[in-house]
Amino acid sequence: MIVGIGIDIIEVKRVEKLLEKRGESFLNRVFLPEEIEYCREKGYPAQHYAARLAVKEAVMKAFGEGWTEKIGWKDILVTRTHKGQPGVELIEKGKKLQEEKGVEKILVSLSHADNYSVAQAIILKNNGVME
Repeated sequence: MIVGIGIDIIEVKRVEKLLEKRGESFLNRVFLPEEIEYCREKGYPAQHYAARLAVKEAVMKAFGEGWTEKIGWKDILVTRTHKGQPGVELIEKGKKLQEEKGVEKILVSLSHADNYSVAQAIILKNNGVME
């Protein structure tokens, strides 16, 4: 059963400007160390930060919460499988919200072009398992 669907699009230049203006304070406020390490290894890090930011926003929207006291940026870790498929791991407040709503799985898709990164999240429960 689908509990919620969220989508978000981020302009890469906006993230690039935040990186230039706020640097480490922006990164440490929004991203977890694993995400920062992953993005820094890429040729155009801003594009990958933008994609991760879009995933976090899409997950918050799918929960119907937005950025609130129930879930924040660092409560969502954007992950990748060994085949490169994106996913999320909820931690701290995110984990609590997941348990509270009975969420069994969160499906994530992301994409980027030169100027934009987009992500979609679908939250499933009650045996809404997709293999």
